[in-house]
Amino acid sequence: MFLEFKQKIVKDYTFFTSILLMAISLSIYVTSFYMSYKEQLSHIEMLAIEESEDLFYKLNDNGLKNLSIKEELTTEDEGYFARIFVYGFDIRHDVVFEHNTLEWSKSFMEKAISQDLLEYDKVYFKFELVDNRHLKLFTTMRYPLIEQQKFLGEVYVGIEATHWAREQVRIFCYLILFNLLARFFIRYVAYRMANKAMEPVVQSFEQQKQFVANASHELRTPLSIIISGLEVLKLDDDNKLSPFSRDVMGDINDEALRMKKLIDNLLITARNDNKTLKVNKNLFSLNDVLTKLYNKFFLLADRKNIKINLNLIDDISIYADKLHIEQILAILIDNAIKYTAENGRINIKVQKQKQEVIISVIDNGKGISKEDLPHIFERFYRAEKSHTDYGNGLGLSIAKILAEKNNGKITVESEETVGSCFNLILKI
Repeated sequence: MFLEFKQKIVKDYTFFTSILLMAISLSIYVTSFYMSYKEQLSHIEMLAIEESEDLFYKLNDNGLKNLSIKEELTTEDEGYFARIFVYGFDIRHDVVFEHNTLEWSKSFMEKAISQDLLEYDKVYFKFELVDNRHLKLFTTMRYPLIEQQKFLGEVYVGIEATHWAREQVRIFCYLILFNLLARFFIRYVAYRMANKAMEPVVQSFEQQKQFVANASHELRTPLSIIISGLEVLKLDDDNKLSPFSRDVMGDINDEALRMKKLIDNLLITARNDNKTLKVNKNLFSLNDVLTKLYNKFFLLADRKNIKINLNLIDDISIYADKLHIEQILAILIDNAIKYTAENGRINIKVQKQKQEVIISVIDNGKGISKEDLPHIFERFYRAEKSHTDYGNGLGLSIAKILAEKNNGKITVESEETVGSCFNLILKI
């Protein structure tokens, strides 16, 4: 129980913390990417303005046509200008100057210029595949040179941004890797925190289990003495008890038996929690057990005029704990009688399917609501409508425990006002 709860805490904490960390990381990444992107835009816009100024001077000096920019550069500038290309045109669309060390971009630029593909003052990001293997990214811009509302020429500029794009992809991959590694760390921290937080709860629960086990064990002996004493008094003809006293003794005996049943159930529950519940398996006849239970509950059902039909097949031998199987079936039959109205009917039938035997207890009682159905095997659970009925909410949970201890299971089908069908499935 606590293991499942702890796993759920760890899972939920890891999930939500990971989502929060991922959201924060992505927010930081998107912000930094946007700032870097704006820097790229600003960079090429500044380059376009600078080159347009150079174009203005070159247009006033015809001797500078086709001058190589590289000749004007210092050694420090070569790395930067090795990543740019520039085309300057005059009003007649004649080339005034050009700088293009990026041969792979030349075809695109020639096409853009000849077909007028680029708009003025707009930055374009262009991917270009080189040698069918290397993907390059460059930004490009077309900038007009206008003086006193007179068109003097235009500049095409571009900067290779492959390194920038790779850096952004690399940062994103690092971000994903960081979040994956952080998830393992978060899970570890969540596991440690869950263990720490649940220590007092587990300790308290263990003490409670031990108390229930000890109290149940200690109460069985005095209750047995009380029940035995009442039986002796009822059989003693010399005690000269009045009819009223005998009725009181009968009530005390009934309540003592109910208390004994409750204590036995609590003891089974405690032993199951402590993993000390013993299972004594042996080979026995299923028909003998069902016949015994039919005879036991026949009078109880007859008081409500409920008819019990027992449908047996060829005798089947089962290897399980006989007392456990008897207790499971007794709980199912007792519940069927309890929740079936007068003049009702209960069918107990046996089916054999491959290596399994199915014992079904079917009634036409009040049935179980869809809201209550998933919870009926939970410890101390009782449907709201049945609070006026006698019971402690342990019967079906005990039946489930004993069935699982004997490698079996219990299934249920029910519909309100129609009835219920409980199936005990055991391996042969």
